[in-house]
Amino acid sequence: MTSNTEKYQSHITPSPDRLKGKVAIITGGAKGIGRAIALRFAQEGADIAIADICTDSMSSAEKEIRALGRECIGRQTDVADRENVERTVQAVLDRFSNIDILVNNAGIIVFGSIMECAPEDWKRMLDVDLTGALHCAQIVGQHMQQRNRGGRLIHIGSTASLLPTAQQGAYCVAKAGLRMVSRMAAMELGPYGITSNLLCPEGAVTDMNRELLSDPEVMRKLESKILAGRLATAEEIAASAAFLASDEAAYINGAELVHDGGITISPLWWR
Repeated sequence: MTSNTEKYQSHITPSPDRLKGKVAIITGGAKGIGRAIALRFAQEGADIAIADICTDSMSSAEKEIRALGRECIGRQTDVADRENVERTVQAVLDRFSNIDILVNNAGIIVFGSIMECAPEDWKRMLDVDLTGALHCAQIVGQHMQQRNRGGRLIHIGSTASLLPTAQQGAYCVAKAGLRMVSRMAAMELGPYGITSNLLCPEGAVTDMNRELLSDPEVMRKLESKILAGRLATAEEIAASAAFLASDEAAYINGAELVHDGGITISPLWWR
């Protein structure tokens, strides 16, 4: 049986030139939601730097962005390695001279309860999803601060940033921590015209969860809890990221844009 998520076709039109003249660095941008964001930003006029630990999809992502008439470079980057992030940021600056937008998208998920989470899984989860995002926010944020021309930090959180989720203990903690990193960056960088916001999707079908969501019963149960009756598409999430990156969102700072089809309020629906 085909799920509502599989049936749905999004019809989203990019706003040409909305990000014209901007340079965006997107971590985890070679595939999944990160790639959709990279493509959307390119469609709206930005030049793109993809920072991803996986290189298998990077060259095809670069080609796709260049086919849109935008510049693109790809750098193998482990965001958990601060020196690696510093080298990547410098390479982007050497190529484009500046960075206007950072999308902190790189992440992993380790499934399991909080009480049974192995120390090595806990460490890896926080190293990538939380500390890695901090590395990027600090290094890029300092560049923006010194340049004194404003900027956008967009952190890809999750509904798990807001609510506990069964069998996602370490992931929830990391994404909740990212929420506070975003707020602290907003507070400290706001006076320089730099905004920092958290985008909280319920998610889309990507390589990270495709195997799990291929089980019709799992998908049925998930869709039943979402008021929209389906998961988002990666393109819908990318459209929200593009808004946060644009001048239209210049007054939005330290906020959470919850992109969840209503799942975070669905337990109250009966009221």
